Amino acid sequence: MSNYILIFEAGLRAGAQIPIVAKNTTLGRSSECDIPVSDPALSRVHCTFELKGAELWIKDHQSANETLVNDVAITETKLNPGDILTAGDSIIRVTVAASDSLASAEPSLSTLNPTADGGGVVIDLGFDTPDPTTAALHQKNIVRPILWGFTAVLIFSTCLWAIFTMDSDKKSAKKQTAVVEKEANVLIYYEKIDASSSNIFRFELSLASDGLLVVKIDDLAGGNRHIRKEKKIDHEILSSLSRNVMQSGFFSLDKEYTGLPSTPNTLSEHYLVTAIGKKFHSCRLVNRSDEPEAFKTLREKIETFSKNELGIWAIQFSTEKLIELAQNAFDVARKQYAERDVKLGNRYESIRNYQESLFYLDTVNPKPTFYEQIQQEMETAKTDLKQQLQEQNFRADRAINLADWPTAARELKIICELLPDRTDEVHKTAARKLLDVETRIKKR
Repeated sequence: MSNYILIFEAGLRAGAQIPIVAKNTTLGRSSECDIPVSDPALSRVHCTFELKGAELWIKDHQSANETLVNDVAITETKLNPGDILTAGDSIIRVTVAASDSLASAEPSLSTLNPTADGGGVVIDLGFDTPDPTTAALHQKNIVRPILWGFTAVLIFSTCLWAIFTMDSDKKSAKKQTAVVEKEANVLIYYEKIDASSSNIFRFELSLASDGLLVVKIDDLAGGNRHIRKEKKIDHEILSSLSRNVMQSGFFSLDKEYTGLPSTPNTLSEHYLVTAIGKKFHSCRLVNRSDEPEAFKTLREKIETFSKNELGIWAIQFSTEKLIELAQNAFDVARKQYAERDVKLGNRYESIRNYQESLFYLDTVNPKPTFYEQIQQEMETAKTDLKQQLQEQNFRADRAINLADWPTAARELKIICELLPDRTDEVHKTAARKLLDVETRIKKR
């Protein structure tokens, strides 16, 4: 049984102490995670805590805002007691549970009785001259009722304290609810316009005090796209977003920053309005590539928030930008597949980048000329990976049947590297076999 405990020192779950009891424990914004945290700064599945024997490891799932261990961004690393993790707005300290045990035993009547045969308790009626042993026993029998009486008073006092505490907790809970509702009273309006002589792209986001998030996208050149998405956001997430707005430094900015267009006959404009309670501020950037840091910080948080809530990572971009992103992902995928024998995981990573390229082109019509080529090359990579996994599984099973444990371990590790996705059933099966094989090797 693991004795690692995660202590949330800041964030939405501050004060929580969560023991790591499963081999793999996920943390993220999704309610399906083992440790769900409704934090817009988290990815849906942000990171995983993994028990490897007596060691605790953490793996980041390519999260948008990264996972930090002692203020250093990580991909995967071993954790030690005292390490400080940062995931979104949560600050988590790694610790271990104490293993001390206390043993106590009540003295028996025979140890209180000085007679050799262990008979009944000696009672001094005062007729004879008391000997020291009998006097001591008599004193102990007087003390026992006093101790029981004291214990009864203590229990009664504890009950009164518990009743008082429950009432205080209810009042505190009501007060905290009121604070959350007050913090959640946030209004946001954000508009981004990119215009040229050939196109106008407009992205608009509004968040009302009732939690209704609405995003509209108009893209004239991209097949005249007009998209609208909306979702009701709960108070807890609004409260977190409200704190991000207050801490961003946005309210100290000037109302307008103007520059010159990078290209003639173009316009790039960002307009952001926020209101929290009675606090209100607006700021407009016109043709400014060098955004003020406070503006950039808040803008990115709002954009990430809307992307996570509405799943609009791609459609917020213009058609030209989507095609550019797709081409970049396509180029990376082709390079990774060409180097598939250099690193075992390159086949898998190339497939992910082919999929990303297709994702960017999902709403683009008509499709660019390289669209079909992406599909064909992705299918080739998938077939290749499937064949490689089948061959490795055959080698691993053969080694297991021959009780050649070192060879079996090597082949199983190759499977896990070829397919690093720990949620995939093929990876899970190989990992289970590897654990069993390594146990057999240790017993040799």
